[in-house]
Amino acid sequence: MSYEFGLRIKRREIFGWVLISLGLDLDYGEPEIRGFNTDAFNPSFGRGWLVAGGADKVLGDDGKPKELEGSLGPVRFSMRKGAGHMWTRFCEDSILIYAKPNGVVTAVFDGVSGEGDGSGGLASRRAANTLLEYVDRILEREQPDEVLEEYREKCASSIPLGATTALILVIKQDGECLLYNKGDSMCYAGGRLINTLDSVGNLLLKWLNDDKPFSRYTFKRQGEITLCSDGVLNSWDDSTEININSIQTEH
Repeated sequence: MSYEFGLRIKRREIFGWVLISLGLDLDYGEPEIRGFNTDAFNPSFGRGWLVAGGADKVLGDDGKPKELEGSLGPVRFSMRKGAGHMWTRFCEDSILIYAKPNGVVTAVFDGVSGEGDGSGGLASRRAANTLLEYVDRILEREQPDEVLEEYREKCASSIPLGATTALILVIKQDGECLLYNKGDSMCYAGGRLINTLDSVGNLLLKWLNDDKPFSRYTFKRQGEITLCSDGVLNSWDDSTEININSIQTEH
């Protein structure tokens, strides 16, 4: 799939989804992580949080398949990268999961490279790491729009290469869901598409590190929620999946 946003975007094959079913009154420990060649996802984590995917630097692809999966509180996740882009061994998508007693913040970032240089992975990882700095303030606010705008402005100034979509879901204790979107990543709740995509055909209209504001959506939690990094299947070498599957928790 080709996207254009001031420079030519190489085709990509990414089909990911995130499913969440929540009980928000628990104190969660560190995530469980398993898989193979998991260092290619550069996972970092602590009590109640995980950041994975993307890259801090670009290394040539080693031709090995990679898979990361696990769980954090009410969230299950998995990421897979086949022997893909020749310019990087890292997954160009990133995820953030932050599960605390007062709510959950989870996000997917679909990195988009320019001239096949792996810069999409750099962009998505920077976006996920930066969001981690804001999650406590996001959950403290009844309406965190100003905090998300501050976050967006920081990403716009600190991600000079590549681009990334951003789909950020905030779930409050009372079940209210706030969704912030830039790009063509998708959110489903109860099988219904929540957000409008910022794309027309192969043209990406918005990405996180531009100067346009987030699109914002509000809905009540209704069973499983799905965040898709990209719902388009095509024939590019890279094969990346992001899954967070629902698990039932008790209130």
